Amino acid sequence: MTRILIVDDEKDFREMLDLYLRREGFETTIAEDVSGFLEIINEFEPDLITLDVLMPGTTTQKILAALKKKKNKSKIILLNTVRYSEKEKRIMQESGNVVDCITQPFDIDEFKDKILKNLNK
Repeated sequence: MTRILIVDDEKDFREMLDLYLRREGFETTIAEDVSGFLEIINEFEPDLITLDVLMPGTTTQKILAALKKKKNKSKIILLNTVRYSEKEKRIMQESGNVVDCITQPFDIDEFKDKILKNLNK
């Protein structure tokens, strides 16, 4: 079963994604902050991570650097509330295992399609 780690500080959003992905047949776990995320990742070993880019207490670049240091191979989809330029996306993708960026709000079926597309790469 495909494992997805949901990392988001917004409880309602995190729980909605968790419920939706479980109903779609994925095994999920959630992290509400960066320290919890870095602890969970070793135990859960996700195939894919959905990562909120505006997590309190750190930057996305620092999170990606920590994952790289841990030699984590999970694919990452960034969830953001602002649109990135193509240059910014490329920089994010080069700094880790980032495979996609999705701007919120998004269509949930489009979100699922992006997950499936990126898991099959």
